[in-house]
Amino acid sequence: MSENTRVRHEEFHFNNCVIRSDTRELLKDGVAQPIERRAFDLILYLLRQDGRVASKDELLEHVWGNRCVSDSVIAQSIMKARKALGITGKEPGPIKTVHRVGYRFVGDVRRPESALHPRAPGHAPPKPVRILWLPTECDQMPPGLSWVRYGLISVATQLLQSNGVATFSVGESIQACEAAQTESSVEALSALLRVERCGLGVVHSRLVANAGEYRLEWRMTLGATHSANSVTGCSPAEMTLMAANEVLMWARLNSLQAASSAPDQHFWKELEKLILQAESLHLTDQLAPLLAPCVSAAACPIQALAELLWIQAQRADPQAPTLTRTLVERARQTEETEYAGWAELCLGLYHLHTLLPDLARQEVRKALPIVRSEAIGQFRARALLLAAQVLAAVQETEEAHALLLEAEQLIEHAPASHLACAAQRLRCELVCLGMQIAASARPFAEALAHAHRMGFQAHAAWLEAFSALRCCVEGDFDQCHRHLDAAITASEHSGATLVQIYGVLQLGNLLARQGDQGGLEQCLVRLSRATLRNAPLGAATWRWLRARYLMLANRAPEALPLAEHTLHEMADLGLWWPEDNWLFVAQVALRSGNPASARRLLARLQQKPRARHRATCLAVQGMLACYAGEPATALPFFEQAHELANQTVMAHVLLFGLAWLALAQGHSVRPELLSASGHWRDRTPAGRLVRAAAEHRVRWTTRRPYRQVLALSTGTDHGTPLVSDVCEVQDAHLSTTCLPMPV
Repeated sequence: MSENTRVRHEEFHFNNCVIRSDTRELLKDGVAQPIERRAFDLILYLLRQDGRVASKDELLEHVWGNRCVSDSVIAQSIMKARKALGITGKEPGPIKTVHRVGYRFVGDVRRPESALHPRAPGHAPPKPVRILWLPTECDQMPPGLSWVRYGLISVATQLLQSNGVATFSVGESIQACEAAQTESSVEALSALLRVERCGLGVVHSRLVANAGEYRLEWRMTLGATHSANSVTGCSPAEMTLMAANEVLMWARLNSLQAASSAPDQHFWKELEKLILQAESLHLTDQLAPLLAPCVSAAACPIQALAELLWIQAQRADPQAPTLTRTLVERARQTEETEYAGWAELCLGLYHLHTLLPDLARQEVRKALPIVRSEAIGQFRARALLLAAQVLAAVQETEEAHALLLEAEQLIEHAPASHLACAAQRLRCELVCLGMQIAASARPFAEALAHAHRMGFQAHAAWLEAFSALRCCVEGDFDQCHRHLDAAITASEHSGATLVQIYGVLQLGNLLARQGDQGGLEQCLVRLSRATLRNAPLGAATWRWLRARYLMLANRAPEALPLAEHTLHEMADLGLWWPEDNWLFVAQVALRSGNPASARRLLARLQQKPRARHRATCLAVQGMLACYAGEPATALPFFEQAHELANQTVMAHVLLFGLAWLALAQGHSVRPELLSASGHWRDRTPAGRLVRAAAEHRVRWTTRRPYRQVLALSTGTDHGTPLVSDVCEVQDAHLSTTCLPMPV
């Protein structure tokens, strides 16, 4: 049922031997063999690698717990392991030494199917979860808060005990912490962990004071589960209760995963409680390993099917359509028709993440009447937010905004922190989708603070990315970069794949604008990870950033098919495809000497009825006019486009093309106009080029006015570029036939 359960009951058969991980037995011809603890751990670890070579450093980490031991100690344990297996002389047996690398287990190793499942009824049940909450590490605490180091243990353990989770006493926790100062006591604590196995959870916490506010960070190890989070606030006790609630969820999850293979009524009731708690903590997607094997049971509650479907839709899992039909059928059988609406909404979310926006829009609109007529309370609010999220992504912003207002009214009557945070995130997303991204920073700051107070890392990751877009509009690339780094870190901690992809996309765009080819290459490496590349949006993002990378390497013809492919996939996904991306595709086409591609792009833009595309359409018309050698015709197109794109990222992109055209026509450009763009002027090659042209009042000759460029020495830093020459060249990259714009 889960990785934890499989590890607990592992059994390996090889030659005439059997290794059992739960009873720590080595049987040879059915007879238990004497074996030292470390030798047993070593054999078990090598067996788990399925023939892969394990390095000595890896063995030190996983078998010796990073204790400082010499290579001879490892060699001695290998010798003892071979002896326990009955191997004598020079024959290495199944444990093979790979010279100067490590060791591997060879031969035919079998795992009986029964060993991969929980114990059958009648066997001894697994030990219940027991939590060891260690004293809190404190940095620069005020004198009045000296109690928190040991006092927060009582706050946490009281909540856990009141919910049926066993804990160590405060005294035992203090002794364990103090004992960890000596090597022998560390060994004793390690022995305790081995005895309890997956039933012991250890929580480390740290409290940091910062300008009258506190941040509580914690991490927990429970069997094979490792989790970490942090919250901010003014009350250490309240923050500890929030941490304890999350630990409680993991403890309940662990207990249910270790339950018998024939779930009873108690199991299903506990599962319902767990689902509600995970939803309130915004951790529902962590239940997938537990829910997946449960949904086939007739007694499985319908809530479990609904949550698993939502998880599958988020991950673009191919099984989502099948589970949608199952949930709709179950909703009809039980007359809980609100879940039929939820199923259609999740199917719409699935279509969105598989890059089928028309189908996503269709499913959501089919589901909304059911949701409005059948769903009530928090469930209805959550469904409306999901519908608004999908419609916003397919650029139905007005309808999405109306659904958001409807959901917020419900949340006001029945407050729920996780829903309030989701509503705040969606409101910020709608601002980013509209033409008001440079509006007040207050909604962004408040939403982000709320997410951090509640420990909702996935929401915080999205809001960090939205805040980065605001900073980009304001011309603050440094702050933009910091927000994007925070977004990617939070998404990795929460396991939220989509926001991680989105954060890398925005970071790659920022680096490409700055001409940072090395940084962009690192983004491509990150997207090559299987968890990101296998998602449809991850693959599309990789193609997009690869096209940008090729453009920086002056390989426009190679970049064009990738850019066009991504345009076809993502052009209708508003948040993922901002307006200036169209300009990049047009620029790639013109740099490739393929104006026909740019004209096809323009024709597609002209078919779009939304006002937000008008500025893009005008800009592409201006770019085509420039390519045709008609800058006088292009100038009014850019003037109109720049005015329409006010307060957006595209306004900065168009500003430099507009300024270049104005200079080519003999007009002056006000220095304050470029200065207001901040880092767009100093940190982008196009910005530095236009700034230098404006500052040095370069004049174009009348005989061939549109093929003359500035040859600049910009260096590698953000310093002032120098005009070294004004000459006639045929380089379309710098001439007015292809405008210098930081797309």
